[in-house]
Amino acid sequence: MAYSFTEVSRVTKRVGGRLTHTITMQELEAGNADEMEIVGLPKKGRIVSYRTTLTAGTGVTVNPSVGNATGFADSTQEHVGTNTTTAIHINDQVALGYSSPNGKLYIRSQVNAGTDNTIDTEIEIVEGGQA
Repeated sequence: MAYSFTEVSRVTKRVGGRLTHTITMQELEAGNADEMEIVGLPKKGRIVSYRTTLTAGTGVTVNPSVGNATGFADSTQEHVGTNTTTAIHINDQVALGYSSPNGKLYIRSQVNAGTDNTIDTEIEIVEGGQA
């Protein structure tokens, strides 16, 4: 089986005048360099919550990195941010602003070993450029 990702669910609601998107994704057969794509996002937004869990596979930890273009490099302006901790469970509540001309974000979970990993991720995004 090859790497795949699926949007499991999406809840969009208005909170304080801004749309908030809570998106649940699942990756199967994930390896270190695999990249999932989340579409239909605000062109400017803020990731206010990022929760991910490595649920199965050879890997022991993940260290997610987010960009606004496919194949982004951490040293370019396409890089939005990288999680501050490497762990099996990540619960990052640091507000991370982004700008994406196409309304997409690209995420590499960066699992530390294997290509047989299952990773569940929930991301909460608020539209607009301010927290």
